Amino acid sequence: MLVTYASQSNKQAAASGSVLLAVLCLLAVLSFLIITTAAMSREHGEMQQARMGMMRARQLAETGIAVGAHPLIKAGDPLLRRSVSGIESFEARLTTEERRLNLNALLTAERLPLLERIFMSWGLSLVDAQDIAATFMDWTDSDDLKRRPGSAEQLDYQHPGLPLNRPFNSLDELNLVARVEELNAAKPDWRTWFTLRGNGQLDLNTTSAEIIAAVTNASMENARQLVSTRNGPDGLSQTSDDAPLKSLEEAMAILGIAGSDTPNLLTVQGPTRHVESIGRAGDARCGITLVVNLKDGTPRMAEWSEFAVKGDARP
Repeated sequence: MLVTYASQSNKQAAASGSVLLAVLCLLAVLSFLIITTAAMSREHGEMQQARMGMMRARQLAETGIAVGAHPLIKAGDPLLRRSVSGIESFEARLTTEERRLNLNALLTAERLPLLERIFMSWGLSLVDAQDIAATFMDWTDSDDLKRRPGSAEQLDYQHPGLPLNRPFNSLDELNLVARVEELNAAKPDWRTWFTLRGNGQLDLNTTSAEIIAAVTNASMENARQLVSTRNGPDGLSQTSDDAPLKSLEEAMAILGIAGSDTPNLLTVQGPTRHVESIGRAGDARCGITLVVNLKDGTPRMAEWSEFAVKGDARP
């Protein structure tokens, strides 16, 4: 009798232990589900908050673009910078697309020597500068004849269909051009000198001293003097409407190049406005670039793109 009772007690204890273990396992699973659900909900909430922040930052950047594209707005106008709240703001910067050189406009028989001179200013030899400039011309002309022994046509490219035999549609196409690695080695940021927009002239009121010196053959000292005169005491570059340089004659006198053979390439009033706007909403940042032609007084959009904003970068 006692043995039977003890056996039953052991079975009951074992059953109770199994039930307890099952309960503990269930509690562990439920706890895991609760914690996982909470973590997923928190992550989803953070993603939603980040998405909303980016949407708001984009709206603010678009506001800056809208202000900067207006023909009556000039560089330095207080409307280009605004704080909407303690954590929301936008800031836009105006310049001209003519601050850079229109590469397609340089690829003519008349202007090719200028491109060669630019390449030489980066440290290339005369022969290499001429060959690479001719390679660019071979890329855009309609025939398959090499301009120089050192340039490149169909047989010099490994991929069929190259060169494209048309003007450049994108600066990314430059990566496909033969001998481009020589330019990369000589001047890694050389693409920043060029654009495919603008009227083909160089705006002396918005371009850099380095480009001015290379294009006009003026000394770097005189080019820096022009930029210092142009920017004024605050050191901020202005658009050509507000900058001190009002005529090419004034600019060329500062550069010491009176009688230069490049005046038809130069201007002090580029008609293609370049607007960069950055919107901020909390930790979110959004940058937008707009290129708009104001030649006839009516804005006509030529390009719209977004760019990544790092840190607290300003336009």
